Amino acid sequence: MDADLPAGRQREEDMREESVLRDAMSQAADALPPLPDLVPAALSLGRRRRARARARGAVAGSVFGVVTAVALGLSVLRPWSGREADAPPARPPVSASPTPSAPERAPVHVEPGPGRSFPNARLPKAERARQDTFQQTAAVTLDDVLPASVGTIRPQDNDVRYFRGESAGRAVTVVFSVRSRPEAVPESCVNEPRKHATCEVVALKDGSPAHVRKLPSHAYGATEVSVGFRFGGSDVSLTVSPGSSSAASAPVTPAQLVRAVNDQRLRKLMMYADEHPVLKDGGSSE
Repeated sequence: MDADLPAGRQREEDMREESVLRDAMSQAADALPPLPDLVPAALSLGRRRRARARARGAVAGSVFGVVTAVALGLSVLRPWSGREADAPPARPPVSASPTPSAPERAPVHVEPGPGRSFPNARLPKAERARQDTFQQTAAVTLDDVLPASVGTIRPQDNDVRYFRGESAGRAVTVVFSVRSRPEAVPESCVNEPRKHATCEVVALKDGSPAHVRKLPSHAYGATEVSVGFRFGGSDVSLTVSPGSSSAASAPVTPAQLVRAVNDQRLRKLMMYADEHPVLKDGGSSE
C-alpha cells in the first residue's frame, strides 16, 4: 500500500488492479480448449474395478471350495483306503495287540487231570498275558456274531481255543481256532472218516471254500456243528458243541456259523491271529 495516497484513492487503485487481473485470466482461459467430461470415464473405471474384485472373490471361493471338497473326500475315504466294504480289514502292525471292546469276562476255570497241566500254564508271562487278552477279545466278538441261542460266551482258562456259552442253565462248548500252518493245503470233504458225519463245501464272501460239518458229539446222539477253512497262512475252525451230558444238539445251524465267520468283526480277529499266531502247527500254543 502506498502511504502517500489517501485511503479512498488507495482502495480504488486496488480494485482497478484486481479487475485488470481478472480480465487477463479470463482471456487466457478462453484461448484454451474445453476440458473433457471426466464423469463417464470415472464411472467406467469404477465398474471395471468392481468386476475385477468380484472375479478375484469368485476365484478365491472356487479354490476354497475345491480344497474343502478334497479334504472332506479324503476324510471319508481314508478309513477304507479304497477297499471294498466286504474286503478284509488291514493287517495290524507287528506291535499290535487285540483289545477287548467290553469289560473283562471271568474265565471258566477247568481243572487239569491228575499229574497234568494245560499248555498255556507253561507259557512265558508276557505271552500268557497276550493270549489272555486275545481270548477276552474273542469271547466278546463271538458273542456278537453268534446267535443268542449260544448264550453268553466266556473264555475257558485251559486253552486259548476254548470258550463256554451259557444260557438258562445250559452250557455249550465253543472252539475258535486259528492255527498257523503256512504250508498246509485246504482240507476236503472226500472220504470223511467219522461215522454219521455230513460235510458240505460252501463259498465264503471272499470266494474261498469252507467245509461245514455236522457230526455226532458224544454217545447221547447229539450233534455238533463246525466250519473250517484256510485264512492267510492259517487253518481256521469254529465249532459249537452241546454239553457233555446233554442230548440236545448244538443250538446253532450251519448257515449261522458261516454267517459268523463271514462277519468283518471276527475276520479282523482272524487277521490278527494269522499275523501274530497264538497257535502253531504241532502244538496247542506258542
